[in-house]
Parts: sequence; structure tokens; C-alpha cells
Amino acid sequence: MADADAAAQPASQLRRRANSPAARQPPTAATSSAANAEELDACAQSEMRCILARTVQGFLLLGTRMFQQSMRNALSPLLVFMSEELQITTSQKGTLLSAIAAGYFFTQVPGGALADKMGAKNVMTVSLALSALCCGLIPSCVDSFGMSGLWFVMALMGAVQGPLFPTSTVYLSKWMPKKVAGGSDEKAWGTSMLDIGISVGALLIIPVVNTLAGALGWRLTYQIIGAVSMAFVGLWQLLAAEEPRRCFFISKAELAFLEANIPKPQVKKSKVQEEDAERDKESRIEGPGPLGIPWRVAVNSGLWAVFVAHIAFNYGAYYLTNWSPTYYAEVLKVSPADAKYHLMMPHITNLAAKSLNPLLVSLVERQGFGLLASRKLFTVAGFLLAAACLLPVHQLRESSPWVSTVLFSAANACFGLAPSGFKANYLDITEKYVGVISGYGNTLGTVASWVGPQLVALLLHHFQSWDLVLISVAAVNAAAALNYVRNATVTPVEHKAEPFLKVKAEQKVG
Repeated sequence: MADADAAAQPASQLRRRANSPAARQPPTAATSSAANAEELDACAQSEMRCILARTVQGFLLLGTRMFQQSMRNALSPLLVFMSEELQITTSQKGTLLSAIAAGYFFTQVPGGALADKMGAKNVMTVSLALSALCCGLIPSCVDSFGMSGLWFVMALMGAVQGPLFPTSTVYLSKWMPKKVAGGSDEKAWGTSMLDIGISVGALLIIPVVNTLAGALGWRLTYQIIGAVSMAFVGLWQLLAAEEPRRCFFISKAELAFLEANIPKPQVKKSKVQEEDAERDKESRIEGPGPLGIPWRVAVNSGLWAVFVAHIAFNYGAYYLTNWSPTYYAEVLKVSPADAKYHLMMPHITNLAAKSLNPLLVSLVERQGFGLLASRKLFTVAGFLLAAACLLPVHQLRESSPWVSTVLFSAANACFGLAPSGFKANYLDITEKYVGVISGYGNTLGTVASWVGPQLVALLLHHFQSWDLVLISVAAVNAAAALNYVRNATVTPVEHKAEPFLKVKAEQKVG
């Protein structure tokens, strides 16, 4: 009952400010569900007249990821054009493709912590603006300092982009409501928007880069991408809102609904919270400490199920993004002009899979799957099916290039199930440490993004075996899937009782 009252209270405060008669009496547990139903109905009617504010915010987040990924991914297809002029070796390509990840590594956790304390919107604005500036500076750095200059500016771009993933998750946590009776899983929809942005950016940059570089050269191409990205930053700053209350175009009905269904820190602790705090003290779960999160939270097996899945995902998904242009050029002997159609297909199928995620989630729910079972299904199916598609690719290299394209496309479609799996799980496993945990998760994923290109280059240099590369991706996928099945959770880890804590609680009751 206390939880119901707490959830309904923000809505009643909003009505009181509007001098509504309903605000003159405090809500009760009985009226709380009725208020939610009224708000759902009002929001449904509003949706028929205009787009919901949280839908706009979701598409804005899609845009941030689209431009981030476009700036990041431009290097891979442009290396084909740059190599003709600068004679870049395979080892140098591996080093350059890992440069962004090297920069990412150091700024994600601080960026997430900064978003938790100072707000996500402005952190994202600065990150995108500095990234666009780096993009425009790449030609000058290459002309002045050669490959070292290119590596440095790409690493700097990675460093300024680093906070974008954890801050996006913090931003989502303030806009996506918990699942209510009769409603959909909006957290899965929100994370799908983020990943759709990645797919759109990765898809569009291929024909744009190949067309512009073929007509204007790679230098001017980078400068155009930087300028267009900077223009989006202005649109983001105008329309984005840190939280629903600060949005200038949100309806009263939607604001009331979101304030009633998005968890917020409470100033005064309830009796249940005081008991939880006492239980935390007994189990020595104290302040966040130097890690930014309590030690028992940091070593939680459910948390590491998400982290390991993120590492595996980045290794496999970014293998496809980073090395496909080289594979088509050197193994399949496809020209850059023709390769762009092959390179676009995996991103199209990935985008299609992500777009279908909300429908697939609803279908799974109707089959009786709970939230945890749904997260496991999407994560494990995505990893194992992607592995099965990638394994035979090199063995079929003598066939038409389209055979490889079909398999790459199917694998990338399977990776597209992640937003409804472990990525949505980031919003389940914590309420208090969203930015910090997202920062740690993406930092660990970045390790795979940094090590991956160099490992692929190493395997190719010493063994000349693309089969070995593909086997490594499949093995990592399988290991991550098994770990996720065994350890995943949808209970916030700061509240989840470990076996030690359960024993102590039972002893106390006894």
C-alpha cells in the first residue's frame, strides 16, 4: 500500500497545482490504480491527437546514436579510399580501427557518474559537439602528422563520445515508465530506439561516404559529416528535456502518468525503506565507495551477466562493422563501388530486427513469458543464431559474394535482438546507479571493441585464417549466452538479497 501511495503522489501534486477538485484529497492505495487507469486513458486519447513527448525524446535519442555512429563508422569505409593515397597496412588498419575504443575506455564511467549528478542532456550535447569538431579536424591532423595524427584524433573522438552510452541510459531512465497493466514494455522500446539509431547511422554512412569520397575526396567527406552532425546538436539542444517536468511540449496527462510510473528518489524514507536500510547495514552494503557503487553490487552475478553479454556483443557486432569492407575488398575481390550494396545489407537487416523488437516482445509476452524469461530468450537466441550464421562464411567464399552477404545479414539481424535482451536489462538491474553501471558496462564492452580489431589483425597476420577469426566470435557468443542463462536477473541489484543476506534474514525471523 505504501508503494502505491508513493507512486500516485506525484500525480496528485500535479493536479493540486492545477487546482483540480481531485487534488483536494490525498490518494490512497485504492485510488492509485484508478488514477493510473485514468492517466493511461488520457494518454491514449492524447496520443490520437499528437505524438507523446516521450516518443519525441526516444526519436531524439535515436538521432544522437545515429550521428555518433556515423562519425565513428566513417573511418572503416574511408580507409579503402585513404589506403590508395597513404598506403595503410593491415596492421595499421587494426590499430586505427581500435583507436576510438581506446579513447572510449577512459571516459564512460566518469561520464555516467557526471550524468547521474549533473544531468544527461548537457553532457550529451558537449559530447556530440566535440565529436563533430574532431571529425572536421581529421584531414588537417592526417596532413600534418600522418598516421599518428589520425590515430590521435580518432582516439580523442572516442574519448568525447565515451559518455554517450551511459548518459543515454540515464536519460532513458527518466523518460521510460515502468510496465503497467495493459501497457507495453516501454523500456525495451527505448533501448530499441538507441540501437536503431546505431543501425541507421551505420547503414546511411556507407552510401554517403562512398558517394562523397568518390566525388569530393575523403578529406571533404569528413568535414561535411562533422558539419551536419554539429547542426543536429542544435536541434537536440532545442527539443531534448532532461526530465518530463522540464519538457515544454509535454501534455498534463502524460506528465501525470510519467510522474506516477517512473521511480524517483524520495526525501523521506518509508518504514519499508528504513527496514531495507537496516538490512543493508547488517550485510555491510554501505556507501558507494571508490567504485561509485557498493562492493556487493559490483560483484553481483546478475550484473556481470549483463557485462559479459555486452563484451561478447561488441566483439561480434563490431567485427562485422570494422572488417567487412576489408573482407569484401581482399577476400571476395569486390570493388568499393559494388561493395557498398553488400555492406549496407547487414545494417538493413539489423535495423529491421530492431524495429520489430517491440512486436516480438509483445508476442513473447502473450505466450506467457515473464520479464526475466523474455530477456534471456532475446539475448541467448541472438548470440547463438548469430554464431551459427557466421561460422560457414569463409568456407563459402568461392560462391557468389551475395552468399556471404546473406549470412552476414542474418547474423547482424540476430545481433539486433539485443535491445530487448541484455541491453534493456540495464534498466532492470538498477534504479540508483544507472549511469555508473552503464558506464562500467560499456567500458568493459569497449575493451572488446579495442582488443577485437587488433586480435583480428593478429590472427590474420600470423595464421592468415578468417575461419579462426569467425570461430573466435562464435565461441565468445556461446560463452556469453551460457553465462546469461545461468545468472541474469531483473531485480535491482542494490536491493537483491544475496544468499548470505537471505540466511541472515531467516535467522532474524527465526
